[in-house]
Amino acid sequence: MTWGQAVQRRTVPRPATHRVAVTTLDQGMSSVSNFLVGVAAARISGAKGLGVFSFAYVCWLLLAALHRALVTDPMAIENDAWQPDAPGRLRRGLAAECSLGLGAMALSVTLAGILLLAGQRGYGMELLAFVPWLVPLVVQDYWRWVGFMQKRPGKALANDTVFNVAFGVVLVLLVLAHSHSIVALTAAWGIGGLAGAVFGLWQYSVRPMGRGGVTMLRSRLHMSKWLGANSATAWGASQVTALIAAFILGPAGLGHLRAAQTLVVGPTLVLIQAGGSVGLPEASAALANHGWAGLRRVARIVTGAGMLSIGLVGAIVAIRGSWLLNLIYGSKGGFGHYWLSSDFFVVSVLINSMGLGAILILKASKQTRGLFIASIVGLLASLVLVSVLAKLYGVPGAAAASIPSAALSLLFMLYFKRLARMDLARGEAAAMR
Repeated sequence: MTWGQAVQRRTVPRPATHRVAVTTLDQGMSSVSNFLVGVAAARISGAKGLGVFSFAYVCWLLLAALHRALVTDPMAIENDAWQPDAPGRLRRGLAAECSLGLGAMALSVTLAGILLLAGQRGYGMELLAFVPWLVPLVVQDYWRWVGFMQKRPGKALANDTVFNVAFGVVLVLLVLAHSHSIVALTAAWGIGGLAGAVFGLWQYSVRPMGRGGVTMLRSRLHMSKWLGANSATAWGASQVTALIAAFILGPAGLGHLRAAQTLVVGPTLVLIQAGGSVGLPEASAALANHGWAGLRRVARIVTGAGMLSIGLVGAIVAIRGSWLLNLIYGSKGGFGHYWLSSDFFVVSVLINSMGLGAILILKASKQTRGLFIASIVGLLASLVLVSVLAKLYGVPGAAAASIPSAALSLLFMLYFKRLARMDLARGEAAAMR
């Protein structure tokens, strides 16, 4: 019996409804630590402290997006976790993650040095505080996605539980010590990542390897280059608002903007990522087993569920946005005054949810170039609109810029989804002849 057959025997997937429920719960657990660390930053140092932390956190989000595009998404598309040589593939995936993390550390140190020389001491020092934790954080996220690839989200949930417990213990110690250090808060979050990274080695019985990571990245370049380009530009389209606002609005303005954005994006990102975590493996399997009809069915379910759940979150924010901002981030920071910015982000997230199925179709069919083009359109629109509207209208203007950029990106994505559908139809017709 091969290793892949043994894994299949031991890890018979639970019904799809069970996997969706556990995956959603896991994404909630994963987002709890991200959300709490931002809230703690605001409580400790107000809007300015949240702004400083958010700048470095946005940079971490780029690494998170890239590692999924360059490593875990290609592994899911190729069903690496179910192949006969799966142990070797998981080890090479881990090596690839470590290579990405080390490269990100070098780039972060360089960027921090530039910021310090430019007089941006707060941003530079916080970015340096993230550097030691980049490899553990990216490896911990890798283990979560291995669980999704094996259709065992319970293992991802267990890993995130270890992450949150370790983070929570250190956070409680900081509170008891009356610490007001953003750097110490960053370390608490990083220690959670380290705990999850080490736990994952035991979970999957994987021994680290020093070589093979770069080779694996190169072997998937034909597919991952477009996924990576799409992730980088999609990150830019969603996060460029924060980076530009950091220099136009200052740390306090960035803090207010990020509070309004996180109030919406925090819970909705849980739902979007849950759909992707379950949806991509399901979409790839549906395409392989049932062709376009199976892929379309999965895409429609994910889109419908995403729009419904995100719409519910959006309605709550639209009704009680000001109260929620003051409750979560503190009334002393003046966060409740920026409820209109949260409403703008609600609209942009709803627009993005309409493209969830199109994203799955383009990824599963390996038509990833279309994703990149749609993302680059959104990025360019964001660059122009945020620069202008933030100058004219401050925080609400920067938030409003997310709406037209999301709409443009969606239009292009739907166009490329149509091309992918036509291409798949031609392939199925040819196969029947």
